[in-house]
Amino acid sequence: MRDVVRWWRRLADRAQDALLAALAAALSLCLPVLDSSAAGELGPVWVLLVLGACAPLALRRRLPLTAAAASAGVVSIGVVLGQPQAGVVVALAAIGSAAYHREDRWPVLALGSAIWMLFNIVLAYEPLQPLDLLAVPGTAVAPVALGYALRLQKSRAEQLARLREAQVRQVWAEERAQLARDVHDVVGHHLSAIRMQAVGSRKALAGTEADAVLTTIATLSAEALQEIRRLLDDSEKPPDLEALVARLPGRIDVRGALPADLPRDVRHCAYRVVQEALTNVTRHSSAEEAEVRIADDEEHLVITVDDQGHGVPGPAGRGLRGMRERVESLGGSFAAGPREPRGWRVRARIPTRGGAR
Repeated sequence: MRDVVRWWRRLADRAQDALLAALAAALSLCLPVLDSSAAGELGPVWVLLVLGACAPLALRRRLPLTAAAASAGVVSIGVVLGQPQAGVVVALAAIGSAAYHREDRWPVLALGSAIWMLFNIVLAYEPLQPLDLLAVPGTAVAPVALGYALRLQKSRAEQLARLREAQVRQVWAEERAQLARDVHDVVGHHLSAIRMQAVGSRKALAGTEADAVLTTIATLSAEALQEIRRLLDDSEKPPDLEALVARLPGRIDVRGALPADLPRDVRHCAYRVVQEALTNVTRHSSAEEAEVRIADDEEHLVITVDDQGHGVPGPAGRGLRGMRERVESLGGSFAAGPREPRGWRVRARIPTRGGAR
């Protein structure tokens, strides 16, 4: 059975519909023949009507409303000609399929199906009982309700699948961002330490052969650190200070803006400084207000973040260390500490020339 299901799913939609129409025709032709009492009434006209009612199923996906109308119309022609019931069940199946593929037209299909069923009974001169006025339309509307319900179930399943996919992508993005932060903290810290050790040792060994080696080490470590920052920053969206401020609680007054022509490294560094400084205000400070000032003198970008709280960054100091390393890797200066009469100040001065654009 599983092999049959897999084989069926591998077929194209048109092939499935054609086979379905052929199967419906075979069943509609064979089942009445098994009834010996009705077999004598079945002739070539009835066979043609059955085939005509089943053939539209081959178009049930491409032209669902047309297929339903054509199948129902052939059934009505058979009633007018006085033929035995030819394809009524098939016509109802076509109507249900139309409600599935065109769920926006289900009210029209329900009304049309009920009218069609009552019309056929009137054409056949069948006496209508009071209960028939409820039972007949109910029988006609049932396929529409079933097709519409199946469509809603499928749509809900698709929405849940899209939601799960979005959640997986979000988790993946968060893990990737966390990995990037870890790489930056670990590798960036060690490269910065190597560079500072090399720069410090050059002063004691100035003019010697080791001086040239240490100069090379300092240069290569600075370039490697810059490449790591650029690689991690390239995987992120362009920084948006307005969006950052809107996400954080409290009142944040921003004076100035990041120039549009800033090098990419400088822009990301400035954004990270503001982000980390405001995060520290939110986590470790009792301040309800903060002020961000951005000044550009064409040579340097100066960022100052002040708050009026009583707290200071946490004891680990990873945020301050990360900000300092970012700024110093670009040749800038960084300072953070208490301010008078109270509060905390973060100040970064970043050169704006020579960064990667």
